[in-house]
Amino acid sequence: MKRSRFLPALVLLGAACASSSSITDPQVYTQLEAADSVRIRVGHSIVVDGVKIRFNEVANDSRCPSDVVCVWAGDAEARFTVGVNCDACRAPEYLLSLHTTLEPKSGEAMGYRVILLRVLPEPRSTSVILPGAYSAWVRVLKLPA
Repeated sequence: MKRSRFLPALVLLGAACASSSSITDPQVYTQLEAADSVRIRVGHSIVVDGVKIRFNEVANDSRCPSDVVCVWAGDAEARFTVGVNCDACRAPEYLLSLHTTLEPKSGEAMGYRVILLRVLPEPRSTSVILPGAYSAWVRVLKLPA
C-alpha cells in the first residue's frame, strides 16, 4: 500500500527530468558534422573540438520580406562569440559579425573559419521577428595548420 503512494511521485519526477534534458547547451558536433552545416539558436552555443561558438544576436536585419518584391535582397548581420569551451577559464574570446549578403560572410578565430549560411526566420511584411526567435545556419571549417 505504501509503495503505491510513491509511484505517482516517481512518475512525475521522471517526466520532469526527461522534459528538461531534451535540449542541451552547448550542443557538441564533430568536425565532419560542423563542416556540413549546423543550426544555432540565438542565445545558444555549439562546441567543435573544444571551441565554443555562441550565437549572440542578430544586430541588424534589413532582409526583404519573403512576401514582397524588392529591388535589393537586404542583409542580416549575426554576431557570434568564439572561444574555449570553459566557462571558468579567463581565455580570450573573439567576436565575429557575419552577414548574409554583405561582406564578411565568414570569419576566423581559434583555428576555425565560421561561415554564415542563413538566418531564419525569413522576414514577412505582416509580422515582426522577436529577438529570441532567430536561428543561424553556419558551416565551421578547421583551418590548415
